[in-house]
Amino acid sequence: MTAARNLPTLLIAGAGASGLLAAISARKTARELGVADERLRIVLLERNPKPGNKIAISGGGHCNLTHDADVKSLLEKGFLDKSEQRFLRHAIHSFSNADLLELFGRYGLKTEAREDGRVFPVSGRAGEVLDLLRRMVEESAATLVTNARADRLECAASRFAVHAGERQFEADAVILATGGASWGSAGTTGDGNRLAAAVGHSIAPVMPALAPNYFIAPPKAELVGITLRNILLLASADGAADSRRGDVLISHRGISGPACLSLSRSVAGFLAAGKTVTISVDLLPGREADTLSAFILEEAARHGTRQVRTFLQRCPLAPERLDAFANSSSETPTIPNAFADEILRQAGISKEVTLSGLTKAQRRGLVSALKHLALGTVKKVPLDRAEVSAGGIELGEIDPKTMQSKIHPRLYCCGELLNYAGEVGGFNLQAAFSTGWLAGSQAARTLLDNARQPAQE
Repeated sequence: MTAARNLPTLLIAGAGASGLLAAISARKTARELGVADERLRIVLLERNPKPGNKIAISGGGHCNLTHDADVKSLLEKGFLDKSEQRFLRHAIHSFSNADLLELFGRYGLKTEAREDGRVFPVSGRAGEVLDLLRRMVEESAATLVTNARADRLECAASRFAVHAGERQFEADAVILATGGASWGSAGTTGDGNRLAAAVGHSIAPVMPALAPNYFIAPPKAELVGITLRNILLLASADGAADSRRGDVLISHRGISGPACLSLSRSVAGFLAAGKTVTISVDLLPGREADTLSAFILEEAARHGTRQVRTFLQRCPLAPERLDAFANSSSETPTIPNAFADEILRQAGISKEVTLSGLTKAQRRGLVSALKHLALGTVKKVPLDRAEVSAGGIELGEIDPKTMQSKIHPRLYCCGELLNYAGEVGGFNLQAAFSTGWLAGSQAARTLLDNARQPAQE
């Protein structure tokens, strides 16, 4: 498809969260500038039969749209890397979570913020969000071309050409919004990184983020399906280490759950560096080993005939105070029975040993197992099961105030193909929406300003 030479054309490669918002924002900006729809052509290319595949499966199909917080808190909580916070600050301020919900609200979407800050549609249906986005794109008079996978990008002095198989699309500006490389079955396989690299952009190695960890030896059957609440998850890798606090689910292949998802980016990085990564948990975070040892001695003095196994079964997970051991209620999560046995096994203590019968060495072993309970050695962090991918186009090559490439004028990049990755909780979708919105607005404004210049001369 060759655009008319006198008609400014904006081409957006990718119709996911960032690409759809880019199209909507571009048209909104053009209309605010008084430009009739027929005077700016907006074309969306999507490799799949329908747009928004990852939106449809996000949040387990419920669509965790964004996070309920002010922008400063959203950035600090959602993006642990300071450089990523700085890069995203302007985009999220320009189109915040409040702006996003106001936009959807105008189209009738009702949302609710949960106690943990995650925002979902009240219906719990990602399909409702996707239907609204499709409607917005239609009302934006954008041309959606499906089953068109952008496989080559050519940058000339004043024009671009995007090739999708045997088809060619020409444009005055291009927005790359093709997503990252996670969930390849949804159509995100790193196309944008290849296109950007071919025109000179630096690409940080793509790695999984927000992904489960698979172990070399699967967890014991009796541990599978158990969730450890609010513990500290630790990854140790040949002298390097990282940790996260939160819930961990034991799966038949390894671990998952919020703490695991958050830590997975670091684990994937360790593996990529050739390190051996072992995973352990601290069941009593915030309690020093010496303090815990002293408390066990006190418990032995009070309840010497009690078996260590019984003591463990009554032990609350991650208690705020050590005296919670004695005062735990039925609602307080305690160490699961199967894990009590695993702690004893790793501590080298038989099930019949009582608190008063603990030797000094056994007490040290018990404390060590409570603070560093080994779960397994990581075999892989699967990219095809990751909610998002880290890596991609280096942030230093993109202007954070416009999303424009610093290498090619009128080439814009947004969404997950950029080298950032947020935490679980709606942060990544918000970043995609915000960077897409900013890219679309800036691309349209630049195109229309350039189109007016010859007439003014």
